[in-house]
Amino acid sequence: MLIQLLIGALVVAALWILFNYVSKRGIKILWWQWGITALGVLYAAFVVEVIVAFIQEGLLQGALVMGLATGIVAVVWGVLLSRFVFVKAS
Repeated sequence: MLIQLLIGALVVAALWILFNYVSKRGIKILWWQWGITALGVLYAAFVVEVIVAFIQEGLLQGALVMGLATGIVAVVWGVLLSRFVFVKAS
């Protein structure tokens, strides 16, 4: 139970850090880009929650397999966001 609260706090902190980063750099982010970013952060939280749930059930191999299967998508999503959304237009 406490780990879910910690994961939620990390999600809020990640969104706060992203907002501060964008505002300090003066990057213009459209509403749909914020929507994609929020979905990406929520998906990353889902990946962490899946891993934690498998570990709590005692299924370490399942945590590894599901963590890799869903984590690769989260990493690609994060790289694409950082490359195409959070760049300052020249």
